Amino acid sequence: MFRKCGTRKDIVVFSLRSTGLLMIILGWASMVALGPAFADPPPGYYSSASGLAGDSLRLALHEIVDDHQRLPYTSSATDTWDALGVCEQDPANPSRLITIYRNTSVLWSEQNTSIGWNREHTWPSSFGYTNDNGCNYPYTDLHQLRAASPSYNSARGNRPYDWCTSTNCEAFSAEGTPFSNLSSGFGSTGSWETWEDRRGDVARNIFYMDMRYEGGNHSVTGCSEPDLRITDNRNLIVSNTGQNQSVAYMGLLSVLLEWHLEDPVSVAEQNRNDVVFSYQGNRNPFIDHPEFVCLIWSCPTTDTTPPAVPAGLQVTEAVCQLNLDWADNTDTDLASYTVFRSTSLAGPFSAVGSTSVSAFSDSTVEGGVTYHYQVTASDLSGNQSSAGSMASGVPGIGTGCGGPPPNPGDVDLIISEVMANPQAVSDSTGEWLEIFNRGTQSVDLNGWTLRDNDSDLHLINAAGGLVIAPREFLVLARSGDLASNGGVNADYIYSSFVLANSVDEVVLIDSQGIEHTRVNYTSGSFPYSAGVSCEISDLLAATPGDPAVWVSAQQSFGSGDFGSPGNEGSATLPPPTTNNDFLRGDPNGDGTTDISDPILLLEFLFGSVSALTCPDAADANDDGNLDISDAIFLLQYLFEGSVAIPAPVGTPGPDPTPDSLGC
Repeated sequence: MFRKCGTRKDIVVFSLRSTGLLMIILGWASMVALGPAFADPPPGYYSSASGLAGDSLRLALHEIVDDHQRLPYTSSATDTWDALGVCEQDPANPSRLITIYRNTSVLWSEQNTSIGWNREHTWPSSFGYTNDNGCNYPYTDLHQLRAASPSYNSARGNRPYDWCTSTNCEAFSAEGTPFSNLSSGFGSTGSWETWEDRRGDVARNIFYMDMRYEGGNHSVTGCSEPDLRITDNRNLIVSNTGQNQSVAYMGLLSVLLEWHLEDPVSVAEQNRNDVVFSYQGNRNPFIDHPEFVCLIWSCPTTDTTPPAVPAGLQVTEAVCQLNLDWADNTDTDLASYTVFRSTSLAGPFSAVGSTSVSAFSDSTVEGGVTYHYQVTASDLSGNQSSAGSMASGVPGIGTGCGGPPPNPGDVDLIISEVMANPQAVSDSTGEWLEIFNRGTQSVDLNGWTLRDNDSDLHLINAAGGLVIAPREFLVLARSGDLASNGGVNADYIYSSFVLANSVDEVVLIDSQGIEHTRVNYTSGSFPYSAGVSCEISDLLAATPGDPAVWVSAQQSFGSGDFGSPGNEGSATLPPPTTNNDFLRGDPNGDGTTDISDPILLLEFLFGSVSALTCPDAADANDDGNLDISDAIFLLQYLFEGSVAIPAPVGTPGPDPTPDSLGC
C-alpha cells in the first residue's frame, strides 16, 4: 500500500497492487540515483504549523523556512549554476538538465549560450530585488530560480503569470508535448501563460516567495529582506531596475491559485524540493503540503468535501522503530497524510509527521513504550478527513531507545579520518572527522565528549540519539551545509572544537569519562596537506593512532578536496564478526516479509534511514549487495509471486552464502 498523492498528466497515480509499479520504482530510483533522494520532510519539520490556517499558518511557515543558507549567484565556489544543474537534472542523463518553459534537455556546460540555458527568476528580480549583492536572499533563492532556454527567458521577460486572452498571443512550444507557453503585452501589463504541465510548478514557486519574504532582517546575517506580495491588482506590480524595494508585488494571485489546483505536485517537484533543501536548509511547504495554499489564500473552488478517512492502519514493530502502513486513498485530489501519535489511548494525539504515500516509519520512539497512532488525509483544497481507526505498537528496546549502553569493554571505536585543512572551502565550514565502529555493539554517542588536550571541547547533544552500528562510519563536521562545507554529508554538527592545521589532538570520551580513542596528529608525522585528509589504512590496526598506519586520501569528493567521508577510503572494510540467524527478505525483523520491508530498504538506499539492523536480511536476491534490485525482487515476490526468496526463509538461520554484509 504505497501510492503517490495527486494526479498529473505526466505522473501516473499508482498502487503497489499494479505490477506496473516495478517500472515506476525503477524510473524513480534512477532519477534519485542522479541526485539527492526524494524524501518526506524531517520528522517534526512542520509541527508548529499543525492545525493552523490563514495568517497564523502563513506566519508559522515563514518562521520554519526563514533564515536559509544563501548560495552566491556566480562564484568559483559552489553557486546557483552548480545547484541548478542538480535541481533540474535530466533523469536520463546527469550531464544535462531540463528547462522549465521550453522543456528541452540541454548540456549543463552550455551556460549562457543560445543553445543552452540561463537562469530564470520566476518572481522577476525587477519586482523588488533587482540589485544582487551578498545580502540579496531572494535573488539566489533556488526555490524560485529555474533553468530556462535563453530565448524563452527573454520572451517571458517580467510579465506576470496570467491567462493569455488576447487575440495576438504568441506561442512558444514546450518541446516533446502538444502544449505551448503563450505571451502577450509587455512588462507588468503583459501576460505569460506557462504551458500546462508547469503551471502548478511556477505557482508554488511564487507562493513560496510571498510566504518566505515578509520584510525585516535575516536573523543570522542581519541582511534586510523585502516584503514580497502576490496580488491581482496590476497597478501595484511595478518594475524597478534601479534599486531594491522594501515592498514589491507580483501576480496574478487568482490565476496562480487556479494553476495550483489544475496542476498538482509531481514527483519531479518533490525531488527538486529535496535538492534545494540540501543546499539551502529550507523547504517549499507548498510542495510538501499542497493543501496549505488553500488554507492561506481563498482558492477558486467549491470543494468542501474532505477526502476519505484512511483505513486499514497497521503497525509493525521493530527495534527502535515502528512502521505504519494503511490502505491507499483513491481521491484524485489527495495532497498528503498526517500521522498522529499518543502514548495514551485517550490522547491527546500530536502530529509526528506527514507523508505523501500510505506508509510511515517512526524512529522517534522509546523502546518498550506503547504508542497509539491515527492518520488523517488532506486534499488540495485544504479539506482534512477525520482520523481513521487507531493502531498501536511497542518498539523493541535497543541502544539509543531505552536499552542499556554496551559495557565499555565491548566498545571498539576509532578515529578513522581527519580533514584538518580543507582547501576548496574555509576551515570554519570545511573541517570534519570520521569515526568507525569496529566492535560488535551499536553505540549511542549522545552524551559523549569530543575534545583535544587544550580548551577545545564539545559535548555531543543528539536528542534522537547518535547511534553508530558495527562496521559503520559516522562523519562529524563543523557545518552540515553541502554548499559551504565542501560537499560532506555530515551525520552530526559540532561546535567549540577546531582542528588545527599543524598540531592537534582528537579525543573521544564516553559519558562516564572513559577515553575510547584518540589521534595525536602533526603535519610532520601524519600524511595530510591542504585539501587532502589523512585516513587510516587498516581499520583493524592494533595501534590506530600510529602515524605509520595513516595515508593521504586518494579519492576526491564534493567540491574537489580529497577524502572519503563516510566510507573506508584507502582501507578495506573488515568482514562482519558475527553471522546471526535471520530471515532473508525481512529487514525490519518483524518475522514476516510484507510491504514494510521493501519500503524500509528504499528508505535506507535513498538516505532517510541511516542503517539496517541486519543487512543480510535486506539482501533479498542474495547477491551480496544492497541495491534497488533487492527492493524490486521483494516487490516481485509480494505482488507477482514470480521469484522465490533464497534461504534462510520460513525459519531464521545463518547465511548459507556468507558475504561482507553480515547480520
